[in-house]
Amino acid sequence: MIERGDIRWFRFEAPDKRRPVLVLGRDDLLPALAQVAVIPLSTQIRGLRWEVRLSIADGLPSECVLEPEWIKAVDRAALGPWITAFPPLRWHEVTTALLDVLGPPLALERGPEAIA
Repeated sequence: MIERGDIRWFRFEAPDKRRPVLVLGRDDLLPALAQVAVIPLSTQIRGLRWEVRLSIADGLPSECVLEPEWIKAVDRAALGPWITAFPPLRWHEVTTALLDVLGPPLALERGPEAIA
């Protein structure tokens, strides 16, 4: 069963490779979806403000970062073996990184007229 917060192996098409991905989405919806949103992880740490750093202590094979600018939908059936679960107390870091990269207007930031 695939759950939000799973970190699993996924093989991307060439020229990319097999790499860990963080599964996003609501647990109640994931079983019904053919495609799920994932954030790939990379061992190339560039020090960007939106990178979320993970390590061996988090259950990963090596030090790496979430790359929220690479977010994509992938076939749920193609997700590979489970590696670990994302640390539950760190989801605020993922939310902040996604908001930073995607930049959606926030009603609280700009007022109700930003939504219209």
